[in-house]
Amino acid sequence: MALEDPDNEEEGRDENTNIDLPKPALSLRTAMLLYAALGVLCLATLHGDPLYIALLIIGAIALKTWLAQVKSKIE
Repeated sequence: MALEDPDNEEEGRDENTNIDLPKPALSLRTAMLLYAALGVLCLATLHGDPLYIALLIIGAIALKTWLAQVKSKIE
């Protein structure tokens, strides 16, 4: 007796059906402005290695946000 896979059920859905993605909470421009403000705050309060680490993290998150936006536009 074989167990049925619940994810493999046919529900009459077409594989080419477009699924509407939810609208992002913030626009890309707003997100980048907030990252820039956070970077300025870090520049004003941190010095040395902690500053470089914080700026690296902020830059990486900003890059990830931008890449996600580009990916969603492509799809």
